[in-house]
Amino acid sequence: MKTKFSLLPTIVITLLFTISACAQKRNITIKQLPAPAQTYLAKHFPNQAPSYIKEDKDLMKTDYKVVLTGGAEIEFDGKGNFDEADGNKTALPVSILPPPIASYIAANYKGQQVEKFEKERWGYKLEFMNDLELEFDNNGKFLRVDD
Repeated sequence: MKTKFSLLPTIVITLLFTISACAQKRNITIKQLPAPAQTYLAKHFPNQAPSYIKEDKDLMKTDYKVVLTGGAEIEFDGKGNFDEADGNKTALPVSILPPPIASYIAANYKGQQVEKFEKERWGYKLEFMNDLELEFDNNGKFLRVDD
């Protein structure tokens, strides 16, 4: 019995290396992105071409990261649904915001520009160029200023 237990750590380590080896990152073209991601980019970033697109595939999920020539990074899930956008010190287009959030920003934070916007399980989080962060529920209702 003692021999079997001493093999357990070796088996676990081998299994972990095997699983991590299955994860793959590769560059792809825009035509290889899921259709919803292609539509999203054409609608919200029509004047920016992708600098590069990475597909990150592992056993459980696939993600896509698109870096545009203007410096913005957009992330999508395996189905091409929006996950996150980071302008990297540049303003993101207001069109990426759901209408209730865009209306709230226009009414309460006039002149502020959004640098980061992400979809969370519980709602949305955005960050202005001045580092102020706001949180909204899934319906776009303002929840709080995030510290």
